[in-house]
Amino acid sequence: MSGQAPVDFDDVMLRNRYDGFLAYRQSKLAQIMFTFDLADELDPGQVTANCLHPATFMPTKIVAGAPLSTIAQGVEATMRRITDPIAQAGSGRYFNGLDEARANDQAYDPAARRQLRELSEKLAGL
Repeated sequence: MSGQAPVDFDDVMLRNRYDGFLAYRQSKLAQIMFTFDLADELDPGQVTANCLHPATFMPTKIVAGAPLSTIAQGVEATMRRITDPIAQAGSGRYFNGLDEARANDQAYDPAARRQLRELSEKLAGL
C-alpha cells in the first residue's frame, strides 16, 4: 500500500508515539477514506471521486535520495484520472499510478470511515 497506515483512533494525534512518516501515511489513508465516503454520496453518472497515488518518490524538493519514479510518470497517471470518461473512471476507486489497486483495508471499513468522519467534525467544531 503506497504510503498508507491505519488510523489509530486511540491516539489519532500520535501524542504517545509521534513519527512524521507515520503521520504522513495515516493522513494519506484518511484522504482515501474521505474520498470513498464522498463517492458514495455523489451521482457517479455526473461526477467521480477517486484516489490516486501518482508515483513513488518522484524527484521533487522534498524527496531525498534517488527517485523511484519520474515526474512524467506522475503526470501521466494524473492526466489519466482527469481525462478518462466518467463511465470508464468509475467512482470510489483507488489507483496506484496507472493501475487500479487496493488501498489499506481500513479504507473499506464503513465503521472506521464513520468514526473518522465523526472525529473530523468534532475537531472542526461542526
